[in-house]
Amino acid sequence: MSLLARTSIVSAATLASRVMGFARDAATAAVLGVGPVADALAAAMALPLLARRLLAEGAFNLAFIPALARTTNEATGTGDEAAGRLAGATLLLLCGLLLVFAAIVALFMPQVIGLMAPGFEAGGQRAEVAILCGRVVVLYIPLAGLAAIFGGIANAAHRVLLPALAPAAANVTVLAVIGVLLAKGLMESDTAAFAIAAAQVGAGCAQFAIMRLAARGCPTLPLFRVLTIRDLRAALGVLRAASPALLFAGLSQLRFIIVVAAVSASPGAAAALNYAQRLMDLPLGLVGASAGAVLVPALLRRGRAEAADDAGRAVLAALAFALPAAVGLAVLAEPIVVTLFQRGSFDSEDARLTAALLAVLSFSLPAQGLERILSAAASTFGQIKAAERIALGSLLLCMVAAAGLGRVGGPLIAAGAVALSAAASILALGGILIARGALRFSTPVLLSAAGLAAASLAMGAGVGALAATWPVPEGTLAGILRLVGLVSSGGVIYGAGALMVKTAVSKAWTGRI
Repeated sequence: MSLLARTSIVSAATLASRVMGFARDAATAAVLGVGPVADALAAAMALPLLARRLLAEGAFNLAFIPALARTTNEATGTGDEAAGRLAGATLLLLCGLLLVFAAIVALFMPQVIGLMAPGFEAGGQRAEVAILCGRVVVLYIPLAGLAAIFGGIANAAHRVLLPALAPAAANVTVLAVIGVLLAKGLMESDTAAFAIAAAQVGAGCAQFAIMRLAARGCPTLPLFRVLTIRDLRAALGVLRAASPALLFAGLSQLRFIIVVAAVSASPGAAAALNYAQRLMDLPLGLVGASAGAVLVPALLRRGRAEAADDAGRAVLAALAFALPAAVGLAVLAEPIVVTLFQRGSFDSEDARLTAALLAVLSFSLPAQGLERILSAAASTFGQIKAAERIALGSLLLCMVAAAGLGRVGGPLIAAGAVALSAAASILALGGILIARGALRFSTPVLLSAAGLAAASLAMGAGVGALAATWPVPEGTLAGILRLVGLVSSGGVIYGAGALMVKTAVSKAWTGRI
């Protein structure tokens, strides 16, 4: 199968999974709304969602797959056996650590919830439900590790279809449970939250089962009988090599956890932030996928000077997508949230709170998107340590800013800490890359970036004016058609503006050559 075919399969499966993910979130909102039970579930799910982002969605494979390939190539005569021993040692080490971590978290769940949601009253409904759900859903964490190992083995053997479908199967599992809850009318209940938490564990089992099926018959399946200390040391090296990729992949989720902790005292804020963050995940995920699948391989094939120019063009490409997405989410936050979520227990007040938080979070989208591009470039150019320090510094800044802003202005202002910390991160990381010759912006790139920003603002003004004059209709289908019309009009305005920018820059630069 060609690279283009494999890429197309993965893209189609990823899109299907994202669509079902939106359906899952909408169904969860219909059952729980934005109330104390929804707050509790959002806090309980934070760590498992982080594990899924880091492990089950492929970030770990950025270190694991190359290690398997190196072991196979370097071994003489028994390459597959050596790779199998590495896979077995990595599985034992990773899943052993995750099991211990999950057991400790489950044992000390009251303290964990106290740290992650200090605003939950001790002994109150939110704290008690969060502890109960947390002790169940934490079982997902080692399952994510198992899925990561077998998914990496399958991907290393160029098997992409089943691994790409695994997240979709996980979403179907959760949707099936939510369907039962809706049928039984268990709305905004502790039972519903517990069932959704248990469904997440079932989703982890489904994901692992599909990954294991995908890896069946691969020559590098884990071997355990002949493991040595050397194999375990090699596995530890894989975990160390994966740490930068895991940190960069988890930044957006870590910032979410920080902001939730800062605003947890405000009723409904944790749940509303969770729904808003889920809407941010799609554009962020697409930018991150382009960084890993397109930018890094391209930079590795180029000389340093050419790669620096390519990194600058990659920044422009990310802005070309992230800027209009951010403006669109800010301008259309309310119709998006109303159309996707407002039904069942999720009422108009819940929609207004979630939409307001989505609008604030949208300002962080360009910075968080560029952060993924710049971190990929830093990894390629050997600036991993600097990128790690900046990432950790940005999380510390987010923590301080969220706590301070939350006290001053509540959840909406606290959510601005995400944009503040991401902006500081890209300024610091971009400055280091430019200073070390790893990032360069040509004049056409700078002019194009300014033009795309102008086109995005024009799009926002046009769509905002159209939304103001287009009355909100009654009924779900009419609301969907209105939202599609607004998004389509924004696409036309931005597309026309971007084309004008490209033509103008091309003519101006051609005339100077």
